[in-house]
Amino acid sequence: MEVMEALRGRQSVKSYLPIPVEEEKLQRVLEAGQLAPSSYNCQCRRWIVVTDPAVKKAIHDKAGTQPMIEQAPVVIVVCATPDKEHDNMMPCGEAKHPIDAALAGAYMMLEAYDQGLGTCCLGAFDAAAVKDVLEIPEDVKVVTMIPLGYYDGTQPRKDRRPINEIVSYNRFDRSDEDMDAGKQSE
Repeated sequence: MEVMEALRGRQSVKSYLPIPVEEEKLQRVLEAGQLAPSSYNCQCRRWIVVTDPAVKKAIHDKAGTQPMIEQAPVVIVVCATPDKEHDNMMPCGEAKHPIDAALAGAYMMLEAYDQGLGTCCLGAFDAAAVKDVLEIPEDVKVVTMIPLGYYDGTQPRKDRRPINEIVSYNRFDRSDEDMDAGKQSE
């Protein structure tokens, strides 16, 4: 599959069929995450593959997450680990390990689409509760959770803003439409 085809076709899937994900497809998804870039090649990321229905239920119940946590056959919990050899902050002022973990998650979601699977990048959860359920050490951050499974086809793909509304050249250019959109989201 062409990369742009995957980028245009992938969508956030919120409803899954009760069909197990084949191990070879899961391994390809995990490998895609492994191949993602990372700052200083530190590879300061880990993921936990959750397939046990009881563990998924505990995450759902304790972390306040969406129903797809229980519904999807697989949930990949994407974690960022601190870099013990380099400064954890990039020169731009942002922590590097959550960004690296998010890149790995994006790679996994694109490979999942290529494998005929659906995903959703979750951020609405209680990270401390997820850490408690999965026995994640204190210094490790839960960046996102990715439900993974076969899409049931019930939701349409949401449109994206036109490219001319999100790109400017050589300087930041905020159009009236951008400012109106920002006011509506507040």
